[in-house]
Amino acid sequence: MLRTIKKEKKNTFATRTRVAISFFFCLILFVLPCFSVSLKGIAEEKRIEWKKITSFTTYFSLKDGGRCENIALAGSFLDGVTVQAFGEFSFNQTVGARTAQRGFKQAKIIVNGEFVKGVGGGVCQVSTTLYNALVLSGLEIVEFHAHSLAVSYVEPSRDAMVSSSSDLKFFNPFPYAVRLKCVVKDGSVSIGVYGAEKKGNLRYKIRSVVLEETPPSSPIERFGEKEEILQVARNGIKSECRLEIYENDRLIDEKILRKDSYAPVREIIVKKNEDTTKKMPSNVCLFFEKML
Repeated sequence: MLRTIKKEKKNTFATRTRVAISFFFCLILFVLPCFSVSLKGIAEEKRIEWKKITSFTTYFSLKDGGRCENIALAGSFLDGVTVQAFGEFSFNQTVGARTAQRGFKQAKIIVNGEFVKGVGGGVCQVSTTLYNALVLSGLEIVEFHAHSLAVSYVEPSRDAMVSSSSDLKFFNPFPYAVRLKCVVKDGSVSIGVYGAEKKGNLRYKIRSVVLEETPPSSPIERFGEKEEILQVARNGIKSECRLEIYENDRLIDEKILRKDSYAPVREIIVKKNEDTTKKMPSNVCLFFEKML
């Protein structure tokens, strides 16, 4: 009986030893090389001398603190992002959900044809700035969405709206990595695209062309504590974006990049509530006097 127990212990020890040896063998054979490659990739990326391909800047008012914070926060997620050769980028995956829990504030967003308060207002200015930088750098836009209303910080057909269901994606067709650099400062957001290698002699130019304008219908009247214009009227716009491609400063190609239609914006006027404690008409007062 004692011999049997000793034999079982010996077999168990041998089995555990074999498992441990197999584990360390797999670690040396598979895990360590991957870790080494990862460290090598990080080291190589640090050694890369990034060359600027292009950049684009838009401007915003500093009066809306929430909007300013949202722009800065969204921009911080883009700064330093690297997209490898033949890799794809998603704005929503990179920036993440625009929620109060993640630090995004209330600011104006577009809902049902009106500019209203909502969490994450201003993030679309960052995605729009990125969109223009991408087009000017020759990267391929995989997905984009126009706003339902024209925005003030960029020309028509040059915007890129993002939401939980609408993304901005691009594909890197270059045989080298590209890196994004985002700077938010003094009422401006600038996004630069940098390449790991020297770009060719191609240069891109965007032209916005307004094809048609439609005036808005009559203003919307609302009542509040004070008189104010809640929303300024804007014409509806049909437009297109044309992309010009130059090689050594010579125009070699021109194409329509996109066509868009933006709805008119009706003016919203807030009128002061009338005093409900008005005096009764004189004829009514006379009637009551006679009754008395």
